[in-house]
Amino acid sequence: MGFMDTLKKWFGQAKETAEKAAPYVEKAKEAASEAAGKAKEVAEDVAEKAAPYVEKAKEAASDVAEKAKEVASDVAEKAAPYVEKAKEAAGDVVETVKEKIEDVKESVIDKADDADDAADTAAEAAGDAAEATEEAVAEVADAAEEAAGEEG
Repeated sequence: MGFMDTLKKWFGQAKETAEKAAPYVEKAKEAASEAAGKAKEVAEDVAEKAAPYVEKAKEAASDVAEKAKEVASDVAEKAAPYVEKAKEAAGDVVETVKEKIEDVKESVIDKADDADDAADTAAEAAGDAAEATEEAVAEVADAAEEAAGEEG
């Protein structure tokens, strides 16, 4: 009988402790829920505030890409007559110059396209960050609820 009394005593104490802890667990659950709500609001606010800047960056990158393409085309057009004169005078050297000009033109176009891609990536990253924040907030709220459920 001594063992059973000890077990009853332990379980009684555990029940008392759980009852005493219940208000604190509830407060912690409420605090976590409030924090999660605030974090979600902040994440949404940040994503909303970042959207115009991301859009502006994307537009600027697109403009830069377009202007770079125009400049490269203008340079190629303006260089064409001189290339022809040089071709007559220098033969194979001119072909090398033409290739270099074309390489530079393609490089400028590639860099402009890369800038445009970077702007798209930045826009995606901002969206992903907002989404990840919302998911993290939901996980915190779920964990708080689970912890409250385990305590209660």
